Amino acid sequence: MKNKKERRFYSTSGLAFKPVISSVLNNFLYDKSLKPVIYYENLHLEETKRKIKSYSKGKSGIYLILNKITLDFYIGSASTNKLYSRYEKHLIGLSGSKVVKLAVKNYKLQNFSFIILEEFPEIVTKENNKNLLDLEDFYIKSLLPNYNILTEAGNTFGYKHTEVDRIKMKAVYSEKRRLQIGNLKRGKLLSDETKQKIREKALNRLPIVFSGKALANMKKSSKPIILYNKDRTVYGEYSSITEASLSVNCSVKTLHRALTSKKNFLKRRWVVKFK
Repeated sequence: MKNKKERRFYSTSGLAFKPVISSVLNNFLYDKSLKPVIYYENLHLEETKRKIKSYSKGKSGIYLILNKITLDFYIGSASTNKLYSRYEKHLIGLSGSKVVKLAVKNYKLQNFSFIILEEFPEIVTKENNKNLLDLEDFYIKSLLPNYNILTEAGNTFGYKHTEVDRIKMKAVYSEKRRLQIGNLKRGKLLSDETKQKIREKALNRLPIVFSGKALANMKKSSKPIILYNKDRTVYGEYSSITEASLSVNCSVKTLHRALTSKKNFLKRRWVVKFK
């Protein structure tokens, strides 16, 4: 297998296949094991805009918007003849995702890439639109893009999944996190058998799942809060501290401490404030 430095991706937008990709985008695609249909850089150029419009005519599929400075990204879907309008809405008109809008304003358009990950093989209709959304949902849950706020895919045909911001997506702890839970009694003399039992219990622990009624009750008695990324873009808005704590896998107590601290830092990754 080729190493990262040798692995190259190629643009299909020209007549000849030439290695015109930037090293940042090349490494991102390699790290994520992605083989896109086509990608575009230099989004600030009119020539790029014309190429996207020409190529996407009559096509539908899944796209990815990458911030090449922070490597944060957004994933979305577009029905037939809507790929270009999604590009224009998010990156030119800045009337799509609010998170992408703030990021483009902060980092400038030339530092973003527009990538078509996969094309949908049929003309999108109300009957088969669910298949496109399922494909989008697969990419979102596989890659966990920071710029996405919806946990499930949804679009203009009126089909929308329930939105409880990132709760389902982040509710299951990673194996690394679960192993850390098993080490909470670190420093105490425990037998190997006891350590193994603690580890197994942590690995098999089910995530806390609140009913819709319970979430509604929490919303009534809690103040809404906002989580910001370090670059001041919005990570997510939550109607309660409990909802936010579930979203980012931390305790309510930890989130309370962050809210009352001077800098409002949470897990060295976010800034948390009351809305």
